[in-house]
Amino acid sequence: MSVTVANQQELNEALATFKNSQNGHWLLVTYKTPTQLQYKASGEGLESLAAELGDKEIAYYLIRLVYNSNDAGFKDAVIGEAANTKDIYVNWIGSGVGIIEKGKKKTHSGDAQALLSPHHSTLVQTSKDLNGNFTEAIIKDRSGPLSGSHIID
Repeated sequence: MSVTVANQQELNEALATFKNSQNGHWLLVTYKTPTQLQYKASGEGLESLAAELGDKEIAYYLIRLVYNSNDAGFKDAVIGEAANTKDIYVNWIGSGVGIIEKGKKKTHSGDAQALLSPHHSTLVQTSKDLNGNFTEAIIKDRSGPLSGSHIID
């Protein structure tokens, strides 16, 4: 692993809480130093998540979404049309992050994925515009295995 975790115990506790959470719950990991990650925050809803994402930072988060029978990623043959819960891993890259910084931290995404496993799909996000592509419907669409794009821009 090329990165370490500054507050591993806090992250473990947050992951345990996340695993018992409901729709819209998220867990955010950011950088403490250029090679050290830290658990930063968790919460509910896209609005509170967007407020935590810095324009000049790279971060990683998990979000839990509930898929119902009218969602594209809904699993067929679920007993009683019950909703499916999916955890989605997202690599956030703020609009103010320079190209050199992006290159240096590109390899860290795999380490962050391992820290935040298991999850059902992986996305890259470059915009936190709640009136644009940063919506629950877009996240569900882009996280599907047959989606043409796995980027929220």
